[in-house]
Amino acid sequence: MIIEVLLYLPIKSILRFRAVCRSWATMLSSEEFCSLHMAKTEETSALPKLFFTSSTANFEATEVYLGSSSGPGDDLLFTLNDIRGDFVDMTPAPCRGLTLVDDAVAPAYFVFNAATRAVTRLPPCQAVAFATAGLGFDAWTKNYKVVRLFRGNLQDKQRIRCEVYTLGSDCWRPAIGGIPFRFCRAADCAIGHSIRDKQPPVFADGFLHWLLDPFFVAHRPRNAILSFSITDETFRCVQSPPFGAPGVRIMEHEGHLCAVQERLVSGLQLVELAGRLCMLRDLRNASSNCSALEIWNLNDYSSGGWSLKHRIDLLAHVARDLVEPQIVKVIGSVGDCESMNKVIITTSKRKVILYDPMLETLETILKIRGTQFSYQTEHSALRVSLLKETLVPVRQTTEEVGMVKAAREILLRIPADHVVQLKLVCKQWRKLIENQSFIRSYYLHHNTEKRPNIMLVGKGTRRSQFSFLPLKKLLQRCPSRDTWLNTKVVCSKPCHGLNLLSTEMKDYLYNPCTGYCFVNQTRGRELPGYFVEPANHAFAVDKKIVGLGFNMLKQEHVIVEFFCLWKDFRSRQSVWTCSISTCNNRSLQTNLLPPLPVNDMPPTYLAGMMYWMSEPRLGQSSKRAIVSFDIQSELFSIIPCPPCIALWNSRNRCPAFVVELEGLLCAVLANPVEEKLYIWKLKHGRWDRAYTVYLKGWSGYSLETNVVVPWAVDPKDGRILLNTGRKVGLYDPSRRFIETLYDLDEVLGVRGTEQSSGLGVYDGIHFTKCKNSVNKYGTWKPPLQKHRVFDVCSPTSPGNNFACSSATQSLEEINPSYTGSMPLIPLLYEESLESYPPWWKRRTLHR
Repeated sequence: MIIEVLLYLPIKSILRFRAVCRSWATMLSSEEFCSLHMAKTEETSALPKLFFTSSTANFEATEVYLGSSSGPGDDLLFTLNDIRGDFVDMTPAPCRGLTLVDDAVAPAYFVFNAATRAVTRLPPCQAVAFATAGLGFDAWTKNYKVVRLFRGNLQDKQRIRCEVYTLGSDCWRPAIGGIPFRFCRAADCAIGHSIRDKQPPVFADGFLHWLLDPFFVAHRPRNAILSFSITDETFRCVQSPPFGAPGVRIMEHEGHLCAVQERLVSGLQLVELAGRLCMLRDLRNASSNCSALEIWNLNDYSSGGWSLKHRIDLLAHVARDLVEPQIVKVIGSVGDCESMNKVIITTSKRKVILYDPMLETLETILKIRGTQFSYQTEHSALRVSLLKETLVPVRQTTEEVGMVKAAREILLRIPADHVVQLKLVCKQWRKLIENQSFIRSYYLHHNTEKRPNIMLVGKGTRRSQFSFLPLKKLLQRCPSRDTWLNTKVVCSKPCHGLNLLSTEMKDYLYNPCTGYCFVNQTRGRELPGYFVEPANHAFAVDKKIVGLGFNMLKQEHVIVEFFCLWKDFRSRQSVWTCSISTCNNRSLQTNLLPPLPVNDMPPTYLAGMMYWMSEPRLGQSSKRAIVSFDIQSELFSIIPCPPCIALWNSRNRCPAFVVELEGLLCAVLANPVEEKLYIWKLKHGRWDRAYTVYLKGWSGYSLETNVVVPWAVDPKDGRILLNTGRKVGLYDPSRRFIETLYDLDEVLGVRGTEQSSGLGVYDGIHFTKCKNSVNKYGTWKPPLQKHRVFDVCSPTSPGNNFACSSATQSLEEINPSYTGSMPLIPLLYEESLESYPPWWKRRTLHR
């Protein structure tokens, strides 16, 4: 009697009652009780229970919602933090309560029970470009198996391979029967068709089924479906329904016999209904006067006999819900009678419709609104699945069970360069450190306060192009001349843990904490053009304007480069090229052009968008405006500037540019006459005055001879970090006082005609986080003897300013090439473990 009562309880109550006593825990966790509860739930359920997935706003996680409401709200089931982006494949129908999720970005596979909210991540598998996987149940061994078909690397002996993972085991293994040679071509077509048309394999009758490409069926009509036995792990082919496969037909035309290829049947889909394999045939595009959906049922595997089970006339019931969408899919059925089960249909219009075969009616049961489908197109299907109330356990892998939480907490508090070295300790530590969840946690742990961290960039060794030195280490050692840069370098602000270092010929994507580097060849140098005089300030390099952004949808960094081939300020004409490249697949696009010419200051990245300030001396308009670029959609737009910045004339040539401060887009106007920086911030679509920086009387920060960039704002006391390339200082808005943190003249022991205010180290800024990260990538050696031109500085006391000998030469005299480059460059960085695998290991993503 107790069991009969407990069978009527919901899943949530049963999970709580497992804590009553040990006997109840054993009984409620037994396979027998789980099967009885599943059967009882299917008998009493009249309407289908659904759940759907939605990406978070920053595309870093995937949320799973119960499909009982029209949008995200209180029905959030759980969040998959390890699944990023909008490239998520999910089985439309659960396999005895379990659902398989494929993260194409990682790549990685997850199995979860939506009713109990238990999730497990499968062990890592070989990263390939093309793969398809399905979840099945072995009725003989009572085990769940994930079967994966993929195209291996070129050096593999067998290109098409099949792997099987038994839920709860340690690793993937080859299928027992392998892939016989006669099925290799069919398996290859199944992989391509599954990825291109977003059709994962369907589990029914103990087999996983892949639909083959129609062009393959045209040559082999008896091989329309590739099936895999979960128990025997063998392959076989199944014939298509008798509606006919395309073939060659002989007809007469103008007195001659001609061979005509019949039209391919489109809109085919496999689905499991009431435990049987069925095929959906979409006839909406077959002819102009036909708008119907046919559902064919497989009666016998051996003979390949099919029968027409349902024919849904869409125009007779609903005019728009199922006629207009480009994609219409059947995900399953609900009911206790096989012949009268109600069919569940989803569309790319984010609707779920229930078809009653007895009444021949169509009813919309779910319409999803307000989810993160900003970049979903009509070609993308709605990610909705059936929810079955089941207690089937999700077995944790050995990797998850054996992972020690203490090791994770310790690694989170270790400098990034040491964490990279600790990957050599063991395989488990390597998997933990390379896990995207750990990388994200490490980034948040070290950059939560968002306080500025500063390094100096110098010339590297043969192993690395650049070397990095924390600013505080200048108090212990003075850089020698062999660490001076011999070319002009412009550094970007950190973007998700990485910095872009740009030279005239190349762009270097660096993680200064770990030494990761990706080299991108500058495309603009390959294009013919006229001579354009480069800018002479510290934030422009040659004739290109390059910026670093982040594609939140694909979770990858993007390098956007503008190259000016020719410009004439008299005629206000110019010629530009634009290239966009990534680290993963090295893709390149050159057909994008900005709507307005931009000035030579670097762009600003903020929340998936990049911004440039326009050049009022070029183009049709003499007013300034901000050019924005949406990295995900690759579209340009124009944002109006504040009125005082938009106005420009030949007599008032105050330079202007854009920066990011406190997570907001800011426009900066530099007035060299008043020696002031006017900073405006864009918040909620409105420009407001944020700061006014007074620079009059501060040596080295004059706007007549320098470009002063507001770098960051210290969240602790509100002081503004200013950067000229030659000096870095903290400006206090309340006292109008600048505390110099870095002075190039003082570092190199140079005393020019104007003495700077001295070099100090501000205790509030985090300078010591990466203090151990430099020796790996470049050695900063103190000079063994005093150079003939200048004397080496020596610290007078720990933590105070340098005491320099009396040198009378300027920096230009010591370094004749100073106008083109500076010996050392300050860099703003973030503590991170971010990196990318080689581009050939990345999967091809299809939305």
